[in-house]
Amino acid sequence: MKLIRSIDLLNDKKRLLHLNILSIFLIVLFFLFFIGVTILFPVSETPTNFSVERILLLGIGLILLIVIHELIHGVFFRVFSPKGKVKFGFDIKKGVAYAASPGSKYSRGQFAWISLAPFLLITLGLTIAYFSGALLAGVYIFLATLHGAACVGDFYWIYLLLQSPKGSLVEDTEVGINFYH
Repeated sequence: MKLIRSIDLLNDKKRLLHLNILSIFLIVLFFLFFIGVTILFPVSETPTNFSVERILLLGIGLILLIVIHELIHGVFFRVFSPKGKVKFGFDIKKGVAYAASPGSKYSRGQFAWISLAPFLLITLGLTIAYFSGALLAGVYIFLATLHGAACVGDFYWIYLLLQSPKGSLVEDTEVGINFYH
């Protein structure tokens, strides 16, 4: 197999800027979607008063979701490449948290699962928590919206996967991905 495309996402400031701009659009889109869910299927009322404590708890909840998100990536990396080593990191300057399995190669389908699993599982978990009454509507909207928008990099991988030829392999790297065909 021959290298056909290499994406160095962590060091591509222009691409990161574009993804950050896209995430703003995703915030609006997911906010409208999740507020629609709570309007169509009201389960709990949302307190209208905000305290510093509530804001801090929401921030902690979001950080916890980011950690869980990356751990889910790590689990799926291991599922599809049991011998592959998984690395986790956070670049505070770039505002990027990541899980990587440098050197491991995956089919397009496997890498799609690796990319989308955190979005699907966390969104499902938050939605179940909302419908069971464990999350207030406002907390559900906030966490699901910001987490969904934070998945912009994962959605970008899916976009690239869809552009790659059938039968391609995806190699995860510490800074992005490589495509082979």
